[in-house]
Amino acid sequence: MVPRLLLHTAITILALVCGQLNVSAADPNPVQKQTDLKHQVETLISQLDANQRQVREQAERKLIDLGKPVLAQLPPPELVTTPSVREALIRVKLQIEKQAARDSIHASLVTIKGDYPFNTVLQQISTQSGNPLDLKNLTAEFLDQNIQVEFEKTPFWQAIDELSHKRPFTYQFDGASDSMQFQQSAADNSSRSSKALHVYYDGPFRITVLDLKSRPLRGSSNKELLSVKFQVEVEPRLRPLFLSYAAEEIHCSTSQASKLSPFTPQAKLELPLGEGGKNVNFTMTWILDSEQKSSTFDIQGTLQMELAAETLPISFDNLNQSEGAIRRRGNVSVELIHVEQKKLPTSQTLNVRIALSYDYGGPAFESHRTWIYHNRAYLENPAGQKYWLNGASHTTLESAGKTGVSYQFKDLPLQQNNLRFTYLAPTLITAAPIRFHFEKLKLPVNDDKSKP
Repeated sequence: MVPRLLLHTAITILALVCGQLNVSAADPNPVQKQTDLKHQVETLISQLDANQRQVREQAERKLIDLGKPVLAQLPPPELVTTPSVREALIRVKLQIEKQAARDSIHASLVTIKGDYPFNTVLQQISTQSGNPLDLKNLTAEFLDQNIQVEFEKTPFWQAIDELSHKRPFTYQFDGASDSMQFQQSAADNSSRSSKALHVYYDGPFRITVLDLKSRPLRGSSNKELLSVKFQVEVEPRLRPLFLSYAAEEIHCSTSQASKLSPFTPQAKLELPLGEGGKNVNFTMTWILDSEQKSSTFDIQGTLQMELAAETLPISFDNLNQSEGAIRRRGNVSVELIHVEQKKLPTSQTLNVRIALSYDYGGPAFESHRTWIYHNRAYLENPAGQKYWLNGASHTTLESAGKTGVSYQFKDLPLQQNNLRFTYLAPTLITAAPIRFHFEKLKLPVNDDKSKP
């Protein structure tokens, strides 16, 4: 019995190792790769101070071409004493972060093939996609069950939906941690699918038709209103601000190629997703002839999602000794203004005040300025344990055109000292188009008429 158990364990470990190789076989030794990159970056930074202009420009271009991995190797520009090198590093950081922000609005891809415990599959999806998945509400028995997957550069949402057909679970978004929380479901997998009439994927977005119904049009004997409710979901790693759309850019036609007129053709709407929101619902309504109710419907259109892309951490170590320190990432500057510690009988409260300055502006940024400033923040102890913001935050005015934000962290352990404060700042506000196309939508057979 024991040898068989050991054999089974060995086979399982071998399968997991092979799976890891299948996922990342092309990757060299990560330590050596990091060391080589560090030496290469140091050499290029030294060339930024070369006497020849051609050498300086070539070094700057090479740093930019190395991309996002370089960011962790570059020194903070404010610590560089040579003005020309400091300005070059600022340009390099800005260009890399802008490109990273654009790349971040593409769909995350997942590759994992084989028969693994469900927990292993979910962890791989989270690691490869960068989307935090919260599994604490799933039982160990549920997570330990093996599942067969064949994901080859599969977009994140398709992978999650495929898993939902094989395992009974649901999910919801947690705005505080930007994670997707999984819940076990008692219903079978088909019940969840039946709620979504159709699903369409576009990049990091999942668009679902939640409801399709008709109702009488008041004042007309032969006209009705076709009402379609959509939901747009965003990958958890992204921070959407608001969804905008125009009625004239969403089209509905019948199977007889008759184009329906929107009920409010001039409507242009902007829907905020709320603090930490990752999904938003909206409804479109068209005018329908009564005899067209038996038709199937083709709906296609374009939306636009405004996102705060490529969120980067800005950290301050040893808070009590760091007041007045300034950190800059790309076009965001953060100054640690004041730290106040309050001891309570069984816990402590820490108030942290920072001053922020963004280099960019524009209508999208200005209309959501307050929300942009209230980014997520957390404390971290030397052991790596995070304490997410659990108290109030409010905006204050600072000098020199800066805006301040105060964060209150409550119920911290009394013995915790030497905490690190991290502010998560988006480096770019960018607009991402969402295109969708649903075919052969049909009104439910038992569609009930209701008064508008």
